[in-house]
Amino acid sequence: MSIVIDQVTLESFKSYGDETTIDLGNGVTAILGDNGSGKSTIQEGVGYALFDTHPFRNQDRLVRDGESSGHVEVTFTNRATGETYTVRRWAGRSKYDVLDENGDNLGLDTNSEVKDWICNQLGIDNPDDLSEAWERSVGVPQTDFLSDFTKTETERIDTFDPLFDIERYREAYKSLGGLEEEFEGDIDELEEEITRLEAKLEDLPEVKDEVEEHEEAVEELEQKLQSLDEEIQELEEEEEELEELEDNLREARQELESLEETKIPAQRDALEKAKERREEAKEAKEIIEDIEDDYQRHENAQDRLGDLEEKRDERDQLEDDLSDLGGQIDRLKDRISRHKQDLREVREARETVEELEPKKDRYESLEEQISDLEDDEDRIEEIDERLEEIDDEIEELEAEADEIEAEIDDAEANREEAERLSDLQEERQDLIAREQRLENERDNLRDQNQELRELDLDEESEVSCPTCDRPVTPDHREKVIERNEGRIEEITEDELPEVEGDIEQIEEEIESAQDAKEAVDEIPRLEDKLERVEGEIDDLREEKQELRDERDELEDEVAALPEKRDDLDDLEGVVDDYHTAKATVESADDVPEKLRDTRDELGEKRVEYRELRDDLAEYEGLDDEIDRVKEVIDETADAHTKYVKNEDEAAKLPDRRQEVEDEQEELKELKSERDDVEDRVESLQEEFDAERLNEVQEELGELNTQHAKTEQKLDDAQEDLEEARDELAELEEKQERKQGLEDEVTELERDQEFARWARNSLQQGAEDLRDLITSEIGDRANAIFQQLRGNPTETLVWDKTYNLRVRVRGQNKPFDTLSGGEKMAAALSVRLAILEQLASVGVAFLDEPTANLDQQKKQNLVNQLDDLDQLNQLLVVSHDRTFESMTERTIELEKDEDREVTRVVSE
Repeated sequence: MSIVIDQVTLESFKSYGDETTIDLGNGVTAILGDNGSGKSTIQEGVGYALFDTHPFRNQDRLVRDGESSGHVEVTFTNRATGETYTVRRWAGRSKYDVLDENGDNLGLDTNSEVKDWICNQLGIDNPDDLSEAWERSVGVPQTDFLSDFTKTETERIDTFDPLFDIERYREAYKSLGGLEEEFEGDIDELEEEITRLEAKLEDLPEVKDEVEEHEEAVEELEQKLQSLDEEIQELEEEEEELEELEDNLREARQELESLEETKIPAQRDALEKAKERREEAKEAKEIIEDIEDDYQRHENAQDRLGDLEEKRDERDQLEDDLSDLGGQIDRLKDRISRHKQDLREVREARETVEELEPKKDRYESLEEQISDLEDDEDRIEEIDERLEEIDDEIEELEAEADEIEAEIDDAEANREEAERLSDLQEERQDLIAREQRLENERDNLRDQNQELRELDLDEESEVSCPTCDRPVTPDHREKVIERNEGRIEEITEDELPEVEGDIEQIEEEIESAQDAKEAVDEIPRLEDKLERVEGEIDDLREEKQELRDERDELEDEVAALPEKRDDLDDLEGVVDDYHTAKATVESADDVPEKLRDTRDELGEKRVEYRELRDDLAEYEGLDDEIDRVKEVIDETADAHTKYVKNEDEAAKLPDRRQEVEDEQEELKELKSERDDVEDRVESLQEEFDAERLNEVQEELGELNTQHAKTEQKLDDAQEDLEEARDELAELEEKQERKQGLEDEVTELERDQEFARWARNSLQQGAEDLRDLITSEIGDRANAIFQQLRGNPTETLVWDKTYNLRVRVRGQNKPFDTLSGGEKMAAALSVRLAILEQLASVGVAFLDEPTANLDQQKKQNLVNQLDDLDQLNQLLVVSHDRTFESMTERTIELEKDEDREVTRVVSE
């Protein structure tokens, strides 16, 4: 994608003051002006706005002296879309704007968004490549124009490879080198581990045999244990049968003994006791039948007594209630007396309140006044503290102001030196140009001498002198060579060292002037800071005066505080009396109502008292009746007690009779059970063989001992087998690990071989690509070079190491040995050929491309520039005014010495 720059606008940008617009166009345009006139600033402005590059460490140096910021606007047309845009970038503050042809902002919020958008317009892949494209192709600085070709081979490759994207091959080659070394290290580590595993696997056959031996031993012991288990099982079954018979016999004997000695005698005793209890129940039955009438009289009297006692409780409650009412009536009478007394006290308290209220109001007023004055006292203390703080702050700010004024004075002292910076820079450019001219003159003189020495002169020769076009004779040649050598010596030993010394001196002065300018540039900031500090001091002093005025006013008011406190103390007791009387009045508001309520309540209680007294009359004679019932209870008490004592026992008589029958039946069953047990004992004695039981137990003991020993042997054998198997499994695992490592080594060796092949391919690919590019560009550069030089016998060669040389009559002349004119022509040819191949942007700048070129070669250059089809727009920046007649469009600039600003003279 390519563009055409329509115009460049600069304001407060380096030597440009007011807004200045330079219109550009298609084809070749010459931007002319003396050194220091501001022509290179146009090139720098385009680089800054579109390619994010400038020649200084700090972009603030792009801002015109005395200004806080400046800006450059570049308006261009995209040839593919036909759309026109303006990129505006500020210097001195980080800001971009992108506008369409209507002046509307595209709304790109961040610098990164703007750079991405510019890359899309210019056909550049990555924002990081913007500055590279500018410095190596579109806008090569004058200082790098020739020096890029004088570098070492490594430096030349580092310079031009990124321009042709060959750098990516080199980076990939380097990264694969590390990968190859990583593969080698991994393989070495794996082979070391394989060696360690092989040493451990030497015991694998022996361990396998050991496992087989242990397995056979375990199998033999397991078979022996199985045989012993079968024998033991048979004997244990027989032992179990004999022991079961022995246990049954023992249990039967114990059961027979228990029946004869314990159960049957106990049952006989139980039968006798049951008979005794039956007789006791019969006797109790006879007793309660004899006294049943007296028992019933007693029960009836008890019931009657309960009823009478309940009535007595009711009567006692009525008497208690009557007594309580009497007490309540007395208390209500006392309360009425107190209410009457309270009414008398309230009347007296109300008179006291009316009398003391004015004094109370005076007291409260004094309290409020004293509180306000005490607040004033606190405010005075706060003011005193703040006044001390203000004095400290003013002292600190005055010290800071003195320091700032000293800095401003120091900076002002450097202003004259700072104002020399622009002149010094132009002077340095002039010296550099003079140095270049001297070097070119010396190189041309050396070329002339070389050419003269190579001339083949004879008596009939009519060769023209390259310096004066006169026929060359041996004497004339020697004189010219001698004159040239003298001039070369004068340039080398006198003029060039002097110029170099002047350049070194001017560089030191420029550095000092730049430091001075930076200090002077700080003056506005320091003055703003000083103004702010002085403003703070004035504000503090004004605050201090206001606080003093306020303090004086407060002191006058606080002077009355002691007298008011004395007045307040005098009224202290009066206020207490007032509040006491007030509380009495407020607390007695309901006394009349309470008096009425109490009188009503007294009347109700008197009515209730009379009713209770009438109810008590119904209980007359109750105590005599209670005494008569108690006499009956006392007379029948013994009979009642005896009846209750025998009642339960008499009720048990049917149960006692059944109990005797049950005990008799139980005794009969126990005797029958004894007969059965005697028969079972006789049968078991005949069946049980004690001698055989002893024999079986002895045999079992021997077999169990033998079984335990065999089990221990089996455990040991199994443990040995497990250890052997574990060792075998570990070795087999190591064998598998070894096989896996060997496979991994094989795979890594294949990967390593592939990496080696890929790395060699990348290296060869980079060399092949570089060879192809330099061959194509070199062929085109040679054609341009021969046209510029006007000599088809000279061949320009640019090889794959980016080395530049000229071949003349089969002899190679290295770039360093070329004359100044030859160097410029050779470098120009390569730069123009590169632009043809790579200038997708469609725009290029050439800074002072005609140095050391004669008139014919300058015209050849212009003609060649017109023939560059790939470039829509070429801008030649030069102080050489011969371009004015050689190009269709020229822009002439000059420096207004009075205002130190650049202006456009003509377009």
